[in-house]
Amino acid sequence: MESGFMAEVRPFKGLFYDRSKIGGDYSSVVAPPYDVISDRMRDALYARNQYNVIRLILGKASEGDNEKDNTYTRAAATINKWMDDGVLVRDKNENFYVYLQEYPYRGKKFSRLGFIGLMKIEDSERNKIYPHEKTLAKPKADRMNLISKVGANLSPIFSLFSTPGKGSARGLLEKTITGKEPVIDVSENGERERLWKIDDPGALDSIVDMMKEARVFIADGHHRYEVARQYRDMMRRESGYDGSADHVMMYFADMSDVENLTVMATHRVVKKMPFRGDEDAKRLLSGHFSSRVCSSVESLIECLDAVEENEQVFGYFGGNEYLLFSAGDVRALTSAMPEARRMEWKTLDVSILHSAVFKTFLSVDDGEGNITYVRDAGKAAHLVSDGSHEAAFFLRATRVSQIKAVAELGEMMPQKSTYFYPKLLSGLVINKFR
Repeated sequence: MESGFMAEVRPFKGLFYDRSKIGGDYSSVVAPPYDVISDRMRDALYARNQYNVIRLILGKASEGDNEKDNTYTRAAATINKWMDDGVLVRDKNENFYVYLQEYPYRGKKFSRLGFIGLMKIEDSERNKIYPHEKTLAKPKADRMNLISKVGANLSPIFSLFSTPGKGSARGLLEKTITGKEPVIDVSENGERERLWKIDDPGALDSIVDMMKEARVFIADGHHRYEVARQYRDMMRRESGYDGSADHVMMYFADMSDVENLTVMATHRVVKKMPFRGDEDAKRLLSGHFSSRVCSSVESLIECLDAVEENEQVFGYFGGNEYLLFSAGDVRALTSAMPEARRMEWKTLDVSILHSAVFKTFLSVDDGEGNITYVRDAGKAAHLVSDGSHEAAFFLRATRVSQIKAVAELGEMMPQKSTYFYPKLLSGLVINKFR
């Protein structure tokens, strides 16, 4: 990290729904992030409230769509109308927005506390904001079309930050909300989401000061961050540009609060394999991996979770047996990986799967069209059993410490390497900059 770096994080005047215009129920207008919404869920969100944010983040296509009338132009018309009608109202004061999520996971309760503000978009070569995943072309084109039309950040990018030597940020954030009522308090599916507006000058200065030398890591929203930078660059070429797109709305969670940072695994299900059968998989991998049979997909996941953190493993199901593959000589294995990467990257389970197993040993096409990414292990196995896919590969969750180590080295994990849970709600606050 470059010495003297000051992370430019600042408050802003967010757009909020006027409760009197939406029926009073804030839970009826928020939605999950666009990239986890199925067609069925989108229909349900459309029906929930005529002002649900789904109409902005993931509108419905129509057969008659054209260059002038499409999902993106309709989103722009919708947000402008909601502002004109007072459905969306801009705050009078600049705020940071403290965001608390309380949620159950694997029988335990967690509480993730962070805040939403604006982060100055950095040039990639300056390496001041650390991405950790490769991105895909199609989602970036989609989000570029949307931001170009609506002129707004509709959902916060999820980031983690580290403030070496300053201790945990949780105490500071808890102090800013003590004795204050949240402006939003919604619960659904066992999760409770609360948001506070913080406009006290002393509290704002404390947060800004805390972030001045912070290292910021993008946890979720890589596509939207890259698109925000591309959009900023495009706007800078316009005559009279006022700098309004130089910042992007971002959620910041303290990386040191590890016990409240839940990362889930994302499994890979392959549509077309270069071979069929468990015996071929075991034969091709036998030089570097040992294997053992598990009785079920649930047993396989339990076996994965029980493995020591410093070991490299993955699970496999080709329609017959559930297999746990464990790496033998790790250095010999990583030497078979074609990329010139650091060991921190090469020893990640997800890197070994894509680089060594897919590319070197099994010759699996891991392009966008051949891989389905699934969080639910049972669903991954079902996709193989129903014949729509030929093999499922199961992973453990990537640890926060691994994400930090790889990002600080400037390395990029394969796409869909992490899934932070729970997702941030869209529609809590919007940054309208144009």
